[in-house]
Amino acid sequence: MKDVLALIQKRKQEFAELPLFDYMQDQSIDPRQRLAFAPCLVPLATGFSDLCKYGFREEPTTNKIQAIINQHSYEEQDHWHWLLEDLQKLDLDRSLNFTDALKFLWGEETKKTRQVCPKIERCVLISDPLQKLIGVLVSEVTGNVFFSNTEQVVKQLQFRGKKQYRFFGNHHLTQENNHNINSRNVVEFFAQIEITDEQRQVYFALVDELFEAYAESMDELLVYAKTHKVEQPLAV
Repeated sequence: MKDVLALIQKRKQEFAELPLFDYMQDQSIDPRQRLAFAPCLVPLATGFSDLCKYGFREEPTTNKIQAIINQHSYEEQDHWHWLLEDLQKLDLDRSLNFTDALKFLWGEETKKTRQVCPKIERCVLISDPLQKLIGVLVSEVTGNVFFSNTEQVVKQLQFRGKKQYRFFGNHHLTQENNHNINSRNVVEFFAQIEITDEQRQVYFALVDELFEAYAESMDELLVYAKTHKVEQPLAV
């Protein structure tokens, strides 16, 4: 798996160069505007929670890889609650009637973001636990890049006021960095796993596919932030 882990790190570096992250660090733009896409994250955050509870997790298990994934699923499953908190603190929690809320969540503005979890779910549907692991690891490193950037944005908001942003701020980033799956002994265990050449090619393709899905979501979030003023109602 060492080659697969190296590819994930290479793709992570490329992911960090996406235009969304340049936009988020542009201090000429109001910090709230740089996070105007926050409501669009709801399908991804809630969908990932369901993946943790009903997809990644498989209990009981005697497989060491699956046991690590199980622990990770418990660590991740409730992070979406922090997003709801931050939507309120960012004043992005405007009232909509139920049908308009559904139109927004399943509308054009979120279609790429909605596709991320179904693509990860394909890893879950295959009996090979290493494919499931790749889904987890790609999500981890893309999350690290994303939250490293959002943390810088909310630092400016926190400087203005006393609100703490648990989803977009340091709290979430710290939780992500401290996940068991990122510990040295676990990473070393993954690196020592032997795979065949055929598996390697399958895993390489999967890594590329999942990074592409996350990148398309980030591009979609950027378009939304650039075209929807933070003061505007949600587009439905």
